[in-house]
Amino acid sequence: MIKTNILNSYLRLMISIVIPTYNSESTIREVLDSLLKQRKKFREKVEIIVIDDGSKDNTLRIVKNYPIKLVKQRHKGPAEARNLGWKKARGKIVIFLDSDCKVGKNWLKNILKPFENEKVAGVGVKYQTWNKNSWIARFVGYEIEQRHNKISEKTNFLASYSTAYRRDILEKLKGFDTSFKTASAEDNDLSYRIIKSGYHLIFLKNTYVWHKHPESLVEYFKKQFNHAFWRVLLYLRRPEFMKGDEYAGITTLIQPFLYILLPFSLLISKFLFLVFSFVLLIIHIPATVIPLKKKDYKVAILIAFLFFIRGFVWASGLLFGLLSFIRDKLV
Repeated sequence: MIKTNILNSYLRLMISIVIPTYNSESTIREVLDSLLKQRKKFREKVEIIVIDDGSKDNTLRIVKNYPIKLVKQRHKGPAEARNLGWKKARGKIVIFLDSDCKVGKNWLKNILKPFENEKVAGVGVKYQTWNKNSWIARFVGYEIEQRHNKISEKTNFLASYSTAYRRDILEKLKGFDTSFKTASAEDNDLSYRIIKSGYHLIFLKNTYVWHKHPESLVEYFKKQFNHAFWRVLLYLRRPEFMKGDEYAGITTLIQPFLYILLPFSLLISKFLFLVFSFVLLIIHIPATVIPLKKKDYKVAILIAFLFFIRGFVWASGLLFGLLSFIRDKLV
């Protein structure tokens, strides 16, 4: 447990919350409302900075009605927006929060506690599904919940949707790598560099944000394609992490290759086809446990179908990512 005087020492410092946003009119109002409720407890010691990444909807008009700092930039992607945010921030601790994440109870208080340990460079929290009315969003949430349940308190990866970092660590490591143009793998890259620098990352299972997940299959599979596409650059730069991390381990990384080989295995041998199918079944069984426990049978039944399509989407993303890398090297 953190000592009260240690926590108070952090609250005497300026804490900066940076929200990168792009076309977020549907969520940004509730996100800022949830933050302002918690900021009241800490008065002027918490600054909120919204970095608008070239929004074309009503995001700017909404944000201007709030007592926060607004910074605008041309559309350059989330890594650029976060870097601009921490450079504009005054805080010794910088918390990044996505524009589709409402904060849960005691979020701000809890995310600061682990910084009592000077070796702690970053602190992250869990998801709760914001838009549970959508079965697709629930499906995404269940899988993430299953992954989060197996992550250790001291981990080797933190996603950037709601993560606090020491500002001096961001300065030392030069923040997020802006080579990653979409919201995929830039947080992996930063996590891996922090770990290699000898610092700790802490994952809090008792603290959460409400996250809005995709509500359409097109949106979901597009995000999955981008995740796979940018993994090529990530693993070419950080080959020592190709075995995966606590969030996405080796079973996640081999799935695209198993799905590619699955139809070809049937041409070679029915037995080989059954072996590949059995391996994939074993890999996917844990993800069905949570929806079954919650009696969400619709999602539980559709999981196998969605994972099947996603396997080929991942494979396509990896292939296009590799081709893009080769093209860039040849140009």
